[in-house]
Amino acid sequence: MAQTRQQKERIALAALVLIAGAFWYFRLGRPSAANSGASANNYSPINAQDYGPILRGVSKAQGTEYKSAGRNIFVMGAMPKEMAKQGPVKKPFVPQGPQPPAPPPPAQLPMVFFGYGMLPAGGARQAFLKEEPGEAIYIVSEGDLVLNHIRILHIGNDRIDFEDTTTGQRGSKNLEAAPAA
Repeated sequence: MAQTRQQKERIALAALVLIAGAFWYFRLGRPSAANSGASANNYSPINAQDYGPILRGVSKAQGTEYKSAGRNIFVMGAMPKEMAKQGPVKKPFVPQGPQPPAPPPPAQLPMVFFGYGMLPAGGARQAFLKEEPGEAIYIVSEGDLVLNHIRILHIGNDRIDFEDTTTGQRGSKNLEAAPAA
């Protein structure tokens, strides 16, 4: 009787399964004598710590009792006045030695920024400044010097930015609306 190719593959598969089962049973399924003897000879007990002192310390800590000093530790706030008087009073820190000079005040523009405009279409924006005590009106552009030491940096819709050239400090002044008539 002639066997087909599929039958031959089934026979080969069954033979391979039998060989694998035998290998597992004889080699991997049971521990070998060489491995069991070697592990028994190399056994060393673990280094266990004596927990007696630790347990005595725990029992001593459990026996302690909380004694209040008069302050409720569960309420946030200042200490009662009686307790505050008991403790030493610390003096506030006072720096000693030479102190650095105070920073200079921010730059000030002693004029009123009351408007802006552009003469030619698409030209440079110009601001209208008026002196506080007098009636003099200045028309300035970005980059101009006012009062020989204040440089106009930027003219915006609602404020003007400037820099004091003597100190290098910058400042700004908001647009002030004209008083209603």
